[in-house]
Amino acid sequence: MLVLRDLQTQYKKFRLGYLWTILEPLGMSVVLWFVFSVLLGARDLGLQPYLLFLSMAILPWWWFTRGISATTRVFRRKGGQLRISLLPTELWILRVIASTMIEFLLSLPVVLLAMALTKTLPGPLIVFFPVAILVQFFFMYGLGLLIASWSVVVPDLARIVRIVMRALFYLSPVLYSISNIPAQVQPFAAFNPLVGILGLYRIGFWPEEIETVGAYAISLGICAATFVVGIIVFRRLEPRILKEA
Repeated sequence: MLVLRDLQTQYKKFRLGYLWTILEPLGMSVVLWFVFSVLLGARDLGLQPYLLFLSMAILPWWWFTRGISATTRVFRRKGGQLRISLLPTELWILRVIASTMIEFLLSLPVVLLAMALTKTLPGPLIVFFPVAILVQFFFMYGLGLLIASWSVVVPDLARIVRIVMRALFYLSPVLYSISNIPAQVQPFAAFNPLVGILGLYRIGFWPEEIETVGAYAISLGICAATFVVGIIVFRRLEPRILKEA
């Protein structure tokens, strides 16, 4: 019910409503494709068709940035409700991640449009697409618990997160493939959880990405660790959150 209310409130503010869920990531994909594939002629950047390659990463990235950015404000805005609510405190984080996940699912027609424009069909490894959604959900939930908890303790954390997110866009294989990273650097890049997540999204269209399965394993391991650590840290900080939020 809380998620439904969030979505209804958000779409009610705009005349185009739900269409913005498609137009924003679509516009970003088209602009990046035009800049890097047409203006700069970087045909060796990423994999072809590049428009589809970008779309498969832009949508999860959009979900990630919206969800994680929102967690920095959850306990600050809901402080009064937290102290009188009988609902579990972590539900407020789950609410944010679930709302942004539904927006992500509603934006998937962008991928279908890119497939139609590039005349590309997925292979059997597309079964990893829903796996990627689940992995990203639990990773974001764990990371959201960490960030939301520490945002109460360290008020400046929201600004730090914004800076890190901007840098993370270029440090993550959104514009490029993990295979574009020099082999000697790939083990270090693999510690970025988004490497494995974006790889799972794309592997159904580019099975050659499986060659970097070692990097994906490290990345997905970091995702699992983040989920566990997020729960532990939140449990320890929960009394302080309820007191100071």
